Amino acid sequence: MTAWLTQFFLSGWISVVAIAVLWSTILVAGLRSPSPGTVLVRLMPNAVSGSCLLAAFGIATRQGPIAWQALLLGISLIAFLVDLRLRLTDHASGLRRRTE
Repeated sequence: MTAWLTQFFLSGWISVVAIAVLWSTILVAGLRSPSPGTVLVRLMPNAVSGSCLLAAFGIATRQGPIAWQALLLGISLIAFLVDLRLRLTDHASGLRRRTE
């Protein structure tokens, strides 16, 4: 009964499905917001980071080339840092040290 599920994971198709779900969720969230352009731009680094992680996972499950996995993980890290920078910029005033 679980043979098809095992094959689905080992073939790497689980990553393709997860990436499709991730991007469709991002698009739906962005398009349902009052300012779709701004929301999509804000969510883009997070979506790129997640997509690269999922793609690296898919390559790893198929025992693919290490160089591609390393490249995707590097891109994911860069996208994560961009996302973190955007989030910290939004909260910069609350992170300042108060000495009064």
